[in-house]
Amino acid sequence: MLNKGVSFGLLPSLPIWLFVIILVCLIIYAVKMRELVGRIGLGMIVVGGTGNLISRVVYGGVVDNLSFFGIFYNNIWDYLIFIGIVIYILQSFRHKF
Repeated sequence: MLNKGVSFGLLPSLPIWLFVIILVCLIIYAVKMRELVGRIGLGMIVVGGTGNLISRVVYGGVVDNLSFFGIFYNNIWDYLIFIGIVIYILQSFRHKF
């Protein structure tokens, strides 16, 4: 299944250069971050985003080939992004409490 948008096929007309800018900003933010766990989370987001970006350039969209109980489709890069977001959020909350 070819997904031309972001998650769940939303916003299908976003240009590729916007994804590149977002990835570069995440990389810069991750390098400046002091907490190792936060860097790991951001690193997972960057790796997953890069995988999806490569798929967009090669195929014209993200190839989603893993079914989630037939409800929606994802790929391994999407799961990496999701886990990275969860790790980053949990690390952020850990410092606030």
